[in-house]
Amino acid sequence: MKDHDFAMGMTMGLMAGAAMGIMMTPKRKRSIQKAADKAKKTVGEVMEDLADELGMH
Repeated sequence: MKDHDFAMGMTMGLMAGAAMGIMMTPKRKRSIQKAADKAKKTVGEVMEDLADELGMH
């Protein structure tokens, strides 16, 4: 059980970090606040999908 929890936590952390990094990369001079809001929404959706796939919802 602990290995599963650790792997899930690492996966979520890596995905959240990658999403934040992608969203924070300036493309068209977007404001950082707008990018952060979009990243927060994306991370939330990814975590919901992951929880559904793992049967935790």
